[in-house]
Amino acid sequence: MATPRVFVSSTCYDLKYIRDNLRYFITTLGYEPILSEDGAVFFDPASHTHDSCLTEIPNCQLFVLIIGGRYGGKFQGTDDSITNMEYREAIKNKIPVFTLVESGVLHDHHTYLTNRKNKDIDLTKFNFPSSDSIKIFEFVDEVRKAASNNALVPFRDFNDIECYLRKQWAGMIYDFLTKKSASEKITDYLEVISQMNSRIELLSHEILNSVGTKKAKLNAIFYEEMLSNKAIQDLTFLGLKPKPTDILNNPDFSSYCNSFNIELFIHDDDHEFSISGNGEISNSRFENNIEKYHKIQNFIKDMLKKDNMSIEEYLNDEN
Repeated sequence: MATPRVFVSSTCYDLKYIRDNLRYFITTLGYEPILSEDGAVFFDPASHTHDSCLTEIPNCQLFVLIIGGRYGGKFQGTDDSITNMEYREAIKNKIPVFTLVESGVLHDHHTYLTNRKNKDIDLTKFNFPSSDSIKIFEFVDEVRKAASNNALVPFRDFNDIECYLRKQWAGMIYDFLTKKSASEKITDYLEVISQMNSRIELLSHEILNSVGTKKAKLNAIFYEEMLSNKAIQDLTFLGLKPKPTDILNNPDFSSYCNSFNIELFIHDDDHEFSISGNGEISNSRFENNIEKYHKIQNFIKDMLKKDNMSIEEYLNDEN
């Protein structure tokens, strides 16, 4: 049976006790903890060990980020830490990230933010009680300013971490089950509606075939085709009620609008495909409506011809 794989990202030596407890906690939940020191990461002899850690992340379903007071080793060839790069890889792969920051580091971060714009203080030379580098604060800012997946929670000891992760992962399962249930209900409703529409359509055809006039049967076909025609949809949006006879009586889209006192204001903007209720329409949409209008008009003419009914006969038939 497949089990969720949880990648734990943090500096190792200063947070060893946290990582040890996380390994045990994740295992007791039935999940698989992925920690670099356990051999759970395959260190390809042909690659740098840093790259091997990043390669393992897309194979995980959850990502736990612990930010402590030590910045840690730099990722090969960069000024960023290994933890920084692991976090970015998780974000790139859209893996849910659960970030926890040591309380003392957050207090230092607040001091950093308060004094960051003070030109009289060189923060690079300032000794923070719980943090060994201001790059930690820059990393905290990167996480909290992300567009999504940016929750950031303080912790004092492992109990805080365990309590937070239990609630969050239980919430994920609840959210999944709730959405799944709602999705199944919607699917059931759509199935019922689909069946109802099919029955209504069948009954409509049966009624038309049994008692409908020749023109009524043709109108049913015409209106069904008109419903999906973009030009007809725009005429409806402009407040008109298009009918097949009106389409035959008006040679094009413009004349149809004019015959019902709708004045069009065409604006020449190749980057828009818009229409407004007051008659403003982009040139691209207008040209498209001309084409679609002729398409439905030709469809009506072809169906009349196929049914051996002339346009004059159709227009004059009042029944």
